[in-house]
Formats: sequence, C-alpha cells, structure tokens
Amino acid sequence: MRRLLQLALSLVMAAFFVSAQAVRGPDEALVLGVFPNLSARAIVALYQPMQAHLEKSLQQRVQTYSAPDFKAFVERTFKREYDVVVLAPHLARLAQTEAGYVPLFRYSRELHAMIVVPESSPIRTLEDLRGKTLALPDRLAIIPVLGLRLLHNRGLTDGDFKIYSATSHSNAVLSLQRGEAQAAIIGSAPYAQLPEDLRESLRIVATSESIPNQFILASPDLPPARIAAVRKALLEFAASVEGRQFFERSGFNGLKPATEADLMKMETYARDVQSLMKAQP
Repeated sequence: MRRLLQLALSLVMAAFFVSAQAVRGPDEALVLGVFPNLSARAIVALYQPMQAHLEKSLQQRVQTYSAPDFKAFVERTFKREYDVVVLAPHLARLAQTEAGYVPLFRYSRELHAMIVVPESSPIRTLEDLRGKTLALPDRLAIIPVLGLRLLHNRGLTDGDFKIYSATSHSNAVLSLQRGEAQAAIIGSAPYAQLPEDLRESLRIVATSESIPNQFILASPDLPPARIAAVRKALLEFAASVEGRQFFERSGFNGLKPATEADLMKMETYARDVQSLMKAQP
C-alpha cells in the first residue's frame, strides 16, 4: 500500500511540472500556476485549500501547475498557460507588462530576505561569512537579489564567499543540513512555511529591506466576468475558515488589493531579471 501511495504521489508531482497547455482537454479546467519557490510536494500541500475553494465557488475544475525552474515558469506565463498565477513581485511586474496579466491581489505580509545558518553554527555576523559557502535559491528569484545586496552593503563582495546554487528555498535550507553550504539566503515567506522542527534548527543572522509580497494575477484571456468571479472567489476564500488557516500556515497573513504603486516598486528588479533571463541559455 505504501508503495502504491508513493507511486501515486510521484505521478502527481510529474504532472505538476508539465506544461499546462500540453494537457488541456475539451473539459478545460481553470489552471492555477504557482511559481516554484518551494518543492512540488510543499506547493501542492499548501495550495490545496485554495484550489478546492476555487473549484467550489467557480463550479469548475481547477488544476495546479508549476514548472521545473523559474525561467520555465516565467516563459509559460508569457505564453499565458496559466489562467490565475501566483508570482514573486518582480516577476508579477513582468507578467503584467509583457503578457498583459491583470493584477488582483498581493499577500499582506511584506517580504524580505533572510540569511540563515544552522542553530549550532559559529557564524554570528555577516562578516563571518567570508570564505564560507552560501546557498541561494534560483537566481531569477527576488530573494537572492535582496540578500546579496544586503551583503554588498556590508562591504562583502562576491569574491568573499562561494555560491551554492539550489533550485528552491527548501533546497537551500536542506543544503545546510547536508553540509553543502554553511549559510543560505531564503525568503521570509518560505521560512514561515518550513516545518516547525526545520525552522527551529535554523538561526537568522540578518534580514534585508522589505518589499511587497507575492501577487495573484489573472490571464487577460479570461473574460472580464470570469476575472471578476475569480476575484470574488479569492476574497471569499480569504474570509473562510480554510482561508484563514491557509494564511496562518503560509505566513502570508491575508490579501490586499494589488496596486500599480506596489508593482512600480518592482520595475527595476523586473528589468534586471529580464536581462538575466535573456543571458541564460
């Protein structure tokens, strides 16, 4: 039985990363895209309550998809493969300006980067990171930008430490347990979503400036009435028992209307990451 459950979960994870366009059928589901800042397993578990509420409210099947990495996810967003998408703030700005996505909400709690180390680590200050290995999530994420800027502002250059490339915030933390890195840069939201025992095994050395949190946007391919229905369903979810539990568990706190001012704050970051994506093979 256990092996059957593991096989079923593996199939779910495999489907989670494929292109949503490749599996659309005649009975089309609403596709919820969640950018891959956590492991597939963690994203599926976290967003299941939101998916279930949207299905009930919209009277339509809802399927959650992501991508193997940030670049693939952004490319699929540009192709409008996701009807509703959850994106980091700088990538949300790109989705708005480059693919016409309609900003709906952002999560209430501000976002910042955190430099974390194992609780038993002798590292106490940023200066102690000289000569150490630092784990980073995907370089297209906003968190590495904020974390590295924090280090540079304290007088450390890229040559003062080594970089270990992790594919997600979760993997960056796991690299500390495996001894592949002595410190990691992760986001405050993914940190709040870690299992309690894993969170308690870490110590925060420093935090960066705060920026707006993740945004929820709707595809311009959805009819205006459908976008309005999605907006209403998300507000109802936020007010429900399941929604309050979701926001407490995720550390997102709640929903705030997305504003142009919030998105404009991300313009410089958005153009920087756009240049970085173009430079990648």
